Amino acid sequence: MTRSRAEAEALLFEFTASDALRKHGRGVEEAMRAYAGWHGVDDPAEVEKWGIVGLLHDFDYEQNPTEETHLHVGRRILAERGWPEEIVEAICSHADYMGIPRDTPLKKSLYACDELVGFIGACVKVRPTKKVADLPVKSVTKKLKDKAFARSVDRTCIYGGAEALGRPLPEHVAFVIASLVPIADEIGL
Repeated sequence: MTRSRAEAEALLFEFTASDALRKHGRGVEEAMRAYAGWHGVDDPAEVEKWGIVGLLHDFDYEQNPTEETHLHVGRRILAERGWPEEIVEAICSHADYMGIPRDTPLKKSLYACDELVGFIGACVKVRPTKKVADLPVKSVTKKLKDKAFARSVDRTCIYGGAEALGRPLPEHVAFVIASLVPIADEIGL
């Protein structure tokens, strides 16, 4: 069964009241669409699926913010509502504690984009222009080394995500920044 982006957005909004979390989902959605293209995905329905996985990856986080509940509850909700298993498994694979192998480009890309999108957002907020279009890659890679900056961001995921994709970190950072520029106003960057 194919599901639409509109259905995904409705689900996100049903479970997520936080504007920041909604914008994060939107940012990861756009990064995932870009990575679909990078991986050679050209079927519009497949690109849509990649975007939906990005949009929904944290849909249950606001109500279930612990390792014991986040994605465990989300998986059940998605299954009960008839979401395709491929989407459910890809969403759940982004958390190490779920123990799902990242054995597809879709899963690897979600893992690579999630924390980095959040970190880029934090970097933008401390730049003079506060615009993602003006964010130098070097600024992001330098801030990654500062453990006190955006300390809630799991840097292991950022480094591991780039490695899983087989991309040098600066190249991955530049790619994700570029994917966010067209939606910068929408997501507050």
